[in-house]
Amino acid sequence: MRFHRLIVIVAVFLALFNCQAGAYEGVSADHPLFKTQQRIFAAIADYWQVQELYIKYTQDPSDENEQTWNSAIKSHTDNSVRIGKDVVLSIKKTDYGQIQMLSEIYRSLPEGAKNALFPTLGYLKFEVTHGDSPFLSEEKFREYFPGYGYSEPGFKYRKGRELDREYKGVTWQYEEQTISTTWNVSLTINIDLIDILKGLVTGGAIKNLTIGETYQMNVGGQPMFVCNVSFQRIKAITTKINRKFEINKVWFELHRTKSSSWSEPVWELCGKTYEILQEPTGEDIVTSIGAK
Repeated sequence: MRFHRLIVIVAVFLALFNCQAGAYEGVSADHPLFKTQQRIFAAIADYWQVQELYIKYTQDPSDENEQTWNSAIKSHTDNSVRIGKDVVLSIKKTDYGQIQMLSEIYRSLPEGAKNALFPTLGYLKFEVTHGDSPFLSEEKFREYFPGYGYSEPGFKYRKGRELDREYKGVTWQYEEQTISTTWNVSLTINIDLIDILKGLVTGGAIKNLTIGETYQMNVGGQPMFVCNVSFQRIKAITTKINRKFEINKVWFELHRTKSSSWSEPVWELCGKTYEILQEPTGEDIVTSIGAK
């Protein structure tokens, strides 16, 4: 019995050791693969949003909730496939940094959270089957993504409350914002100007042009044919902003429930998961303003 207990303790210790050894600490904002890292974790965050929207839909199966859930699925899938395409493109250029990063992040995630990367890995798996890259062989794929496609059956997962966070640095990013303002304009004009206004409509400078009936009026003792017009003038103001973001590795509770249950799901705490988040600090510097 004592020997059996010792084996259990050693097994637990080794499991913990392996978990720590496979931890992903992230790269700094000046690293050439920083944007790739953030795209991967953005896809992971989108996946958890999909799970929450599904839960909301099961609680209230309205058309609106179903549409919101399906839109989130499409967005997550599209973004994930784009990541996969970029990974394949980098491999074809003999740059293996992206696939190595994707593998490290995948290995570091617990069961349930790995599912977030399945659309990306599904695209890579397709390339393994139909592509001609010797680097993306079946054997290499299994080495990089062990266990892909074999998630623990019978359970659904969701992300819980935040547990802890680790500061990883800051980054500044340029963003462009356009604000459009509409003015309603009413004028009495010389009919000779009608073609000019029509040209402005064609060019997109104004819209919803309405031209009234032509009539004659005296201007300074001279007869003039005029009409009443109305239109909308759209003014676009574009700003370029240098925005500060804080980078944090954030740990969350991981919950699961039996997926086959017909009753109200009972979520149990089964571990923890993490994301590397890029969060705005509220420090923005406007570097350019333009108007059209």
